[in-house]
Amino acid sequence: MTTEEFDAAGRPANEAPAAAHHSPDGRPGSGARSGLPAGRWAIGVAGLAVGAGLVGAAWWGFSGGGSESGGAGLGRSAGDLSLPASLGKYVPFKDAAQRNGGNASQAIQRTTKTEEQTTKLLSTAYGGAPAAVRTLAEPGLETFFMVNAVRARTPEPFTPYEDVTTLGLVRPMREVVRVGGATCLVANQPTPTGQQPRPDAVSVDYCQRTADGLTVQIRGISGGLRNSPQQVAELLDEAWSALS
Repeated sequence: MTTEEFDAAGRPANEAPAAAHHSPDGRPGSGARSGLPAGRWAIGVAGLAVGAGLVGAAWWGFSGGGSESGGAGLGRSAGDLSLPASLGKYVPFKDAAQRNGGNASQAIQRTTKTEEQTTKLLSTAYGGAPAAVRTLAEPGLETFFMVNAVRARTPEPFTPYEDVTTLGLVRPMREVVRVGGATCLVANQPTPTGQQPRPDAVSVDYCQRTADGLTVQIRGISGGLRNSPQQVAELLDEAWSALS
């Protein structure tokens, strides 16, 4: 397992800044988006993870029909744990979806169900400890993520050791990095020795903070946010401060 420190700009200390912005799978990390009309597939999120494991892929789409779910995006909780309503510029998914026009009822209903079921799974994984889950998004829906919390300590992220010298790489393909009080599991696009990694070569799987009696994680990150452990860690610190 490798630990790497990031600077205030979200880059490794030995990495020069660079332009460009594409996600590790080759798609643009973010971009301008107009209002989303009813009846059109608008946005998807894959890989929302819960507690200590991955629970699969979930996709949300906007379409006409159905009634709005009034409680969607408000942060499901089990026990005496409640997440903050927003983090930075990110607001509940329900609010962001409604601001983008069209009929967002199906997207909201799916998000609500995901939050409810994820909260149950998270609490169960920790022996019934109080847990809470919330899906947050930018108002324009370019980026969103799931934040979850549980009243219990969690082991630090782990990934097998990779010998970068033998592999001829600048960084391991998966590693654990520390950003302030946060610990993040990240994937790196292979960068051969002697080359400079691109700013978007890093992709955050999840970040967490943990101590006796509390764990807070940010998972299922989309858009350009997933390329910045520093920004994810700042959001995590905000949630942590509200709960600790």
